Amino acid sequence: MSGEAWQESDQIRPATVHRAYGRGAAGFDAFVATLPGYRTHLRVSASRMGLGDGHGLRLLDVGCGTGVSTEALLTSVGGAEVVAVDASAEMLAVARKKNWSPRVTFVHSRLETLAEAGIEGPFDGILASFLVSNLPDAEHGLRRLLSLLAPGAPLAVHDYAVGGRSRMRWTTANWTWMLPMASLRWGAADLARYRARRIATAGGPEQMVHRMERAGFDDVRVQTVGGVQQHLVHTFLGRRPDEPDVVGERQERRARRSAIAAAGWRPLRDEPAPAPEDTTEPVDEGGPEDPGYAETLPEQVLEDDGVEVGEGDADVAADPAPSGAADDPARTEDDDPDTRPRGHAVARALRYGLPDPRPEPPGPGATEPEPGGTASDPGAAGPDRGAAEAGPAGPAAAGPRRPAPGPRPRRPVGLRRPGPPRPRPGDAPPPAGDDEPPTPPTGTRRV
Repeated sequence: MSGEAWQESDQIRPATVHRAYGRGAAGFDAFVATLPGYRTHLRVSASRMGLGDGHGLRLLDVGCGTGVSTEALLTSVGGAEVVAVDASAEMLAVARKKNWSPRVTFVHSRLETLAEAGIEGPFDGILASFLVSNLPDAEHGLRRLLSLLAPGAPLAVHDYAVGGRSRMRWTTANWTWMLPMASLRWGAADLARYRARRIATAGGPEQMVHRMERAGFDDVRVQTVGGVQQHLVHTFLGRRPDEPDVVGERQERRARRSAIAAAGWRPLRDEPAPAPEDTTEPVDEGGPEDPGYAETLPEQVLEDDGVEVGEGDADVAADPAPSGAADDPARTEDDDPDTRPRGHAVARALRYGLPDPRPEPPGPGATEPEPGGTASDPGAAGPDRGAAEAGPAGPAAAGPRRPAPGPRPRRPVGLRRPGPPRPRPGDAPPPAGDDEPPTPPTGTRRV
């Protein structure tokens, strides 16, 4: 780069940044082609306005550049009439060389001089791509955009916003990719460095949301994009309220508060009241799959660039039924102890391996249990009782039914049926035909 060009690069500022874009107009399309998802993200932001097919609508693409955002707007909102405006004559010259629909009109003008160029509202929607971060006064520019909208019409601000942890990602992305590509493909490394510094100091998504709210926009939302630029590039949506004097009312309230503060009134606390810029709070940021004001994102806006938007929203198949639950027609809900009320005698019997008090119809091939083969058999008492219960269980097996797999056994609670006490887990059951309890292992008879 020549010395004269370096001298001009030192003078890049918000009021003259369009001249720097004009110097690099010839290589701008080649540069944005190296940015992953650049065109797809623009189409997603245009679709998030929820304008449908766009027939009969009049839209404004402010800061159109070489027409990449205009193409995205036509793809997302097909039948609309689009007025594309940019402050750089060189960028517009590149845009006009492309093949466009007759519904597109290119106008050379700055945002502050749209009325002088014959551009007047109301518009049914406005797309501002990478414009607000270049304005000298972002809030003042947002108010101008608000005045061009019809009541209830949306504005989509597609721009960078980095704050917190994403600021480090932004710095890394610039030094490792964007600045080298800007030098090789764009030929405007000075402009890329200026943009990197300005965006890093402009604040995060919270600041942009509060700027739009202070400018008078209603229903302000923010959604990020997918891919490697997630949490770096965002879509900021806002609507013009139906009340035409809402901006004047807010300005009147601010003027009233300023007059009260100038009269000497202070809050009833020791520390001073925080400034409006310091009261920013975190905002709920929507993900890449968030459609914004639209119901869903059309499929055509997700094509190209290989960027997956809405990843993870595929239908998840339901978990298959547990083995034996739906395949066995003889198994009913009553066979599962977890479906029984706590303390129920049947649930306790099934969970702890006790005899089932309900009469069971004999199944095919099943045999009636012998009187001496139940858990109340005195021969089953003793240290080997747990091993005897570990045998196979089922409708055709003799002996107690094995407990169904489930949570760890808990001590049964609830009312007990009248009659002789039932054995507890780990205790030897009472003898079948004797009123005397068994003799303890110590040889001492319990009284």
